[in-house]
Amino acid sequence: MNPTLKWLIPLIAVLALITAGVGLFSQGGPGPFVFETLRGQQVEMFGRGLYANDSLFSGAAFRGTDVVTLLIALPLLLACYFLSLRGSQNAPIAQLGVLFYFLYIGASMAFGAAFNAMFLFYAALFSASLFAVITVLATFDLQALTIRIKPGFPHRNLAIFNVVAGFGTLFIWLSDLIGPLLNGSAPVLLGPYTTMFTHSFDSAVITPAAVITALFLLQRKPLGYLLAAPMLMLCTLIGVVVIAQTISQTFEGIRFPIGVYLGMIGSWVLMGAFAIGLTLAFFRNLSNEK
Repeated sequence: MNPTLKWLIPLIAVLALITAGVGLFSQGGPGPFVFETLRGQQVEMFGRGLYANDSLFSGAAFRGTDVVTLLIALPLLLACYFLSLRGSQNAPIAQLGVLFYFLYIGASMAFGAAFNAMFLFYAALFSASLFAVITVLATFDLQALTIRIKPGFPHRNLAIFNVVAGFGTLFIWLSDLIGPLLNGSAPVLLGPYTTMFTHSFDSAVITPAAVITALFLLQRKPLGYLLAAPMLMLCTLIGVVVIAQTISQTFEGIRFPIGVYLGMIGSWVLMGAFAIGLTLAFFRNLSNEK
């Protein structure tokens, strides 16, 4: 393992444990209250704990994310870390996928959540995850990875999934944005915030990354192999996050129209389910030997 990663990954684990733990278990505050935004929208606020100044929709979602971070992503990161130290050839690729998740969550909380006591920790988590990902991408032996690809590797299926997931994500978010952009109003979910961070980040980063990964896979380029599993793992974890967020929001009394459950929420869950199967197919067709 790269020496830089030997201390960066434990740092990420500690930062994730602190931020998610405080977010999930902090209490106090007046409870939900109504707030009028600068755009004149009446927004119900979470009003409790670390997310007191976030909307009820977002505060409940953040707590759902915290559950996934603590119970799934953090143990997975540590498992990959120790397997990498023991010489596993596949663990570093899986580890990169989990690092993608923490990079995504760190950016989301640093730029998307209302300012709170964990702000510097969010920034540190984002920074540590970003440079851990850069370190992996810059130092990974791509030629050695290419040699480990088995004849039955599902290039086409992985490429198709990445294109569908990438553009699917874009179209899902555009459905929230086109109407308000055309009529000059604010998106329904804007709430007390100044911009739609997740929509912009996914559209500007995730969609192009997925499409580029697909093109690299079809061209049999080594970087496509390195990015394929991490993109799949990120999609898998986000699918689980959406389920956890929806459950948390339901406990807070938020109900969605049936079309939202079947369409928007269902789309994320379905993509996550496909990603699980393709992730397993990826590692089945990747030798764990040098």
